Amino acid sequence: MKKTLAYTLLTLVLIGGGCFGKKAEESSSTEPVEIDRDAILLEARENGIIMSQEEVAAMSSLEPISVAGASNPTNVTAYLKADMKGWSSAALADVTGGESYGLSHATFENGIYTVVADMGNLTEPAEAYSYQGWLVNRKGSLMAVNIGTAVKTETGYAIVFTSSQDLSEFDFFVLTLELTAGLSTPEEHILEGSFR
Repeated sequence: MKKTLAYTLLTLVLIGGGCFGKKAEESSSTEPVEIDRDAILLEARENGIIMSQEEVAAMSSLEPISVAGASNPTNVTAYLKADMKGWSSAALADVTGGESYGLSHATFENGIYTVVADMGNLTEPAEAYSYQGWLVNRKGSLMAVNIGTAVKTETGYAIVFTSSQDLSEFDFFVLTLELTAGLSTPEEHILEGSFR
């Protein structure tokens, strides 16, 4: 019995070693690995990680909800350096197929709801356009709150939003590119992510 087990293990090691050797040869190839961003986005939409086309269309016709006691603090640097351990966070995916990225944090503490979004690799918007942040509740009837215009930082763009109203049920973040003069409804989606 021990001999059979030893032979089985030896066979597995030899087979595994052959596979490992082949894997090492494959990984030393100089060809760049292509990422199929369209396939990744399609799978993310199908799994509800990002908005479906129907949700995007519905959001573009929404009347944003007004929020009590809302403001956009101007000193975004202090917020970006804050300790956000324990806050909900959302990794933001570029839904255009590009290479932008971001991270958004949210919390409701001491009667103040706060969102801090830090985003990078975004192109400079054309004149008369701006990046806008949105909080979205995707459960049941779609609802959205505009949380302000992204400001340029040393490393990219950021949005800081505070409110005396608890918006924790709005657990999805969207960054859009908007014609600044027409800020009534969300337009082109750039980044999206769910708070966890």
